[in-house]
Amino acid sequence: MKAAVFVCAVLAAQTLTAPPGRMVDVGGRKLYLHCTGNRSPTIVLVGGGGAFAIDWALVQPKIGVTTRACSYDRAGLGWSETGPADETVEQTVSDLHELLHRAGERPPYVLVGASIGGIYIRAYQREFPNDVAALVFANSANRVGFVASGANGLLWDLSEDQIRGAFPVQPLSDPTPSRVGEPFDRLPENLQATRLQFDRQLHERWRRTPDGPASTLSWRKEFLREFDETEAGTPPLGALPVVVISSDPIQADTTRSRDGFAARRLLFSRNTTLVVAKGSGHEIHLYQPETVVQTLRQTIATLRNR
Repeated sequence: MKAAVFVCAVLAAQTLTAPPGRMVDVGGRKLYLHCTGNRSPTIVLVGGGGAFAIDWALVQPKIGVTTRACSYDRAGLGWSETGPADETVEQTVSDLHELLHRAGERPPYVLVGASIGGIYIRAYQREFPNDVAALVFANSANRVGFVASGANGLLWDLSEDQIRGAFPVQPLSDPTPSRVGEPFDRLPENLQATRLQFDRQLHERWRRTPDGPASTLSWRKEFLREFDETEAGTPPLGALPVVVISSDPIQADTTRSRDGFAARRLLFSRNTTLVVAKGSGHEIHLYQPETVVQTLRQTIATLRNR
């Protein structure tokens, strides 16, 4: 079944427009990387669940004028080939490190994580602390809902056995996507066509192959690890610059609550900045790209002046 899915993905990819970036071998398989601009530090843009490098198209060109900026497709997404354990924290961190190394991209990096991408950039910094100059979280949530054994809860509220018992997930029965929805219809028209093809490719893969628990369990583990770190009282990242971009205001009295996902990330470091993208939808880099651009420019300037 996996071979059939791989062939299907290859055939689908052949109809896609040529990628503006390049394919990089990370050890028997290739991942897509698109880098623009120069100067240090290098901004590394990490998308959310089911997101693609092209989703940063409203941000990356403007950042590339100021410094080096890279976006990429995680394994199994967009132009990238699949791996043995796609979307798990462990494979994602290892893949990104290998990708940047083999592509000749040099640290220090400013890692930007949108939505679930936040757990990937935190895990990357934990694994490779000397490579990271700053972390930027854009609506990076720990409130990921999950239905298991009739219980509808958050990942970190459920046990490992409950999560394992919910798999394999039944293949999708939804119709193949026929159009690009909000907010991805804000992308340039040529990229909207590519994104629709990516969505259809991913939908076909999910329809044919039942999902397993590996990635979900790895996310749960990462959430609990973050809780342990921030509940200890001492900022785990010391004075490392941390920026939190949130679409909603944050109340000071929620910073110790596990429900206060944005506020909790302000506890990672004693050197934190909060930016509120008032009125934005979840994908701030699409709803309010200029907010992300200006925040990154300020972060870069601060790092250079420091």
